[in-house]
Amino acid sequence: MQHNFERLSEHILPLSNSDNFHVAKNEWKLVGVEIQEDWDNCPCGQAIKELCYIQNQLNGNKTHVGNVCVNQFIGIATGNLFAGLKRIASDNSANANEDLILHAYQLGYIYENEYHFLMQTRRKRKLSDKQMTWKQKINLRIVNQTVVRKNT
Repeated sequence: MQHNFERLSEHILPLSNSDNFHVAKNEWKLVGVEIQEDWDNCPCGQAIKELCYIQNQLNGNKTHVGNVCVNQFIGIATGNLFAGLKRIASDNSANANEDLILHAYQLGYIYENEYHFLMQTRRKRKLSDKQMTWKQKINLRIVNQTVVRKNT
């Protein structure tokens, strides 16, 4: 894993203001995620299907890394976010989890009233027809905004 860390560091540092990785990693925030059917590569060299788009808060530079690198080295947890995204991408009537709802709200994919609705109903199994229709509409927007790519 040290080799992967060195390759990631070589990719992140030129895009950062700091030349010390442990300082530079704090300059970055998660701005999007994507699930692809085909393989891509993380800058560390690992083959990935779950891409995390990050942006430097100080200089605006953007890049993508895999979910393991964003978790392990940059310190942003995404495991539950991807699990929730996969769940609603395969079934738009499924409940999004708290991490996905928060991510969608922070990035402006859903409105405040939709955020509160999803948080209140995320553990409920029975919804009225009206509530289910609204949830499906919101889930579809989250999936479309968050990007689940199927390569053809």
